Amino acid sequence: MFIKIMLATILLVTVNAQWSAWTEKTDSVCPETCGMCGVKVVATRTCTGVCSCSGPSQRYEECGSKMCLWPRKYVFSTCCAGYKKGVLPSRAFECVAIPTIAAKTRIA
Repeated sequence: MFIKIMLATILLVTVNAQWSAWTEKTDSVCPETCGMCGVKVVATRTCTGVCSCSGPSQRYEECGSKMCLWPRKYVFSTCCAGYKKGVLPSRAFECVAIPTIAAKTRIA
């Protein structure tokens, strides 16, 4: 009887893995200062339990929206991949995301 209870307790503990609360990271530094080329970690969480948790353990934020001076070493654009030059309401230039266009499917 004791072995069955012990086995049921072990199985219950391993199945119930959970994420901790998000912890903000205030010391994260952006590796790039322009072109939307950099990404920094803004929050982390830890999986508690024996099994793995589903979902990401870190939250990221893109950084460096100002356009890079041109030419730039190894980068031949003022904005990095996935971004283009855009004009803000203040008439300043920044790198903005290139919108993705959903492919149209044709039904025969």
